[in-house]
Amino acid sequence: MEKIKVKHETLFASKLQMVIYLFLFIILIGAFIYIGMQDYNPDLPDNERFASEFNLVGEDNVYEYINATTALMIANGTKGIVLFGTINSEWVNYYANIVNDVAKATGIEKIYYYDFVKNREDNNGTYEAIVERLSDYVTYNDYGVAEIYAPSLLVVCNDEVILFDTETAFRNGNIAPSEYWNTFNINSKKQELTVIFQEYLES
Repeated sequence: MEKIKVKHETLFASKLQMVIYLFLFIILIGAFIYIGMQDYNPDLPDNERFASEFNLVGEDNVYEYINATTALMIANGTKGIVLFGTINSEWVNYYANIVNDVAKATGIEKIYYYDFVKNREDNNGTYEAIVERLSDYVTYNDYGVAEIYAPSLLVVCNDEVILFDTETAFRNGNIAPSEYWNTFNINSKKQELTVIFQEYLES
């Protein structure tokens, strides 16, 4: 009886071809890692990070990220300006751009940015202390619970709150931010903030 011979095909025609493909594979993996590191750099300066999250604000901005503890210190009377915001909000995007323009025009070198949403969802104790401290200014929902909404701007000097602005924190769904922030409203807001920021600088 004649034996049937089965021809086994190999993946690579030769060892040289295998080495070449392996080398190309390693280069490809390295390229993916390099590109990924370019797209995500956890060590970005705050101004660049802010500009990447809010595209209306250029990299030449005054924003510095803070946590709930620092925000509470300012709410308790430490001199400072805090923008309460949340990522992926066009209302914050537009408002932050206006605030940044006025800050640069008046000589404000630093505005703190606090994304409070996760802390609010987690019932974080420090966030709750901020809300309690600002109870005369924050908004109460339909259940009588005080909350902070975005965007809100807190300005504190001489141990007192001289501004807690929530003008556009409750307009979601009623009108688009691009419609609301027309030339008239932008100029009005800039005039209001200019007066407050000058008072802040002189204190």
